[in-house]
Amino acid sequence: MGPGALARDYRQKIAASVAGLGYGDAIALFDALAVESRERGFTYQRAGGLVEAIHLMLIPAVFTSEQLNHLSVVAYALQRGMEAVSRAWSEDDRLRKMLPFEEEEGAWIRSVRRDPKSPDPLWYRLDAHLSMDEPDWRNRISIFEINACAVGGIHYGPTAERLFLEEVAPFLKETALLPRVTRGPDARELLCLLAARHARAIGRTTLNFVFSEDTTAEEGITEGPYIVEHLRSSGVNAFLADPRELYEKRGEVWYRDTPVDIVYRNFEAREIIEMEREGGDTKGIRLAFEKNQVISSLTGDFDHKAMWEVLAGGEFDAYLNPTDAAIFKRHLPWTRVVGERKTLGPDGREADLVRLLRRERESLVLKPDRLCGGYGVTIGRNLSPSEWDRTIDEAIRGDWVVQAYSPPEITKFPVLEDGALGFEDHNIVYGISSTPDGTAVLGRVSREGVVNVAQQGGLMPVLRLSEEGLKDGIKGPLSGTVA
Repeated sequence: MGPGALARDYRQKIAASVAGLGYGDAIALFDALAVESRERGFTYQRAGGLVEAIHLMLIPAVFTSEQLNHLSVVAYALQRGMEAVSRAWSEDDRLRKMLPFEEEEGAWIRSVRRDPKSPDPLWYRLDAHLSMDEPDWRNRISIFEINACAVGGIHYGPTAERLFLEEVAPFLKETALLPRVTRGPDARELLCLLAARHARAIGRTTLNFVFSEDTTAEEGITEGPYIVEHLRSSGVNAFLADPRELYEKRGEVWYRDTPVDIVYRNFEAREIIEMEREGGDTKGIRLAFEKNQVISSLTGDFDHKAMWEVLAGGEFDAYLNPTDAAIFKRHLPWTRVVGERKTLGPDGREADLVRLLRRERESLVLKPDRLCGGYGVTIGRNLSPSEWDRTIDEAIRGDWVVQAYSPPEITKFPVLEDGALGFEDHNIVYGISSTPDGTAVLGRVSREGVVNVAQQGGLMPVLRLSEEGLKDGIKGPLSGTVA
């Protein structure tokens, strides 16, 4: 039995076990998850400061080591491509037009980037549609964008896994399958190891680590304090700090009474500029960038959605490793910057782009180039022709991209509604974060077409099939599927 079939068999049997829960057990489970989610920081802060527990899906995804290794190969190709493009950007007018920054933002990036050939650390999440349960899973990897700074899910992913194994599993009537899986690589630990590697690469002999974010923000992910708590419990000298709390002393970056080695930034460069406009002191974080002590490096700000046209469109292949360029053309959906222009369409033939947009509504998606959180993402097949035309007009006036629609994996997950436990279709988006020490995967789930926690989505645990499960196949008393 191949890895896809093993994973599918496992999920079907877990789903059957969840379906067998009585209403009382289901109520108790959802209540316990709500309490534990708040205690463990599995939460999201809405506008106005309301903190909500994130909805945990009760059926995990299961990947094999072979699959995780393959995803890491694709991820590293994309990282190399991002680095190559960001280094060429200042010298190539075509790239500057394709990947624009506001004038002040571009000047800020150039002013703090001292040596473009220095080590270029990135912590990123590749958002992808996968079908890892299928026999041809390698051919069904579609990576539709990258988030390379202010990346969510570092704490949420491993917490979702623990919540499933520690809170959901005890409610299952049969647990014989549970030893067949293990937790995947912990993203918090992968981040820490990446920081330690980079600290050594730039000549630091200690690891005083700062997780830096705008601590005045009233909306968004709540991971920062929990990441710091986890790292401190592992013996790392870690701190949570607003970037305006960092300062310069004797040519070094300091936080309070501690010299800083590595800063993880949970913000974009343009947010620092806004802090400066408001009178904030950003000399410390500016120095950290100048000394290459920040993860992600300035390459992280090049995570425009238009990067996909740069990497897979063919025009800039001279900057890319040929093997990597082939990977991009295989796994990145067709993407173009929206405008009145001629370009190669998804079928490889030259076309008028705006006419193509109006003609091919059901196979396309429109996205603002630099917004995140799913905001503005418009799926053509979900709109009427007139609504789609209005969105095209808006896209032409702004900085948008169009992308070939990539169908998500759709799986039935349990929902507790109207006094019963039922199963409904949900869309899944996977987030892949790779480092030399491993690959972590985040599972995001929603009944809506745009899948994002910011858009009321939930999170799914992503587990790794143990070597025992691979050797013996999935055996156990559970059977059946969810209709």
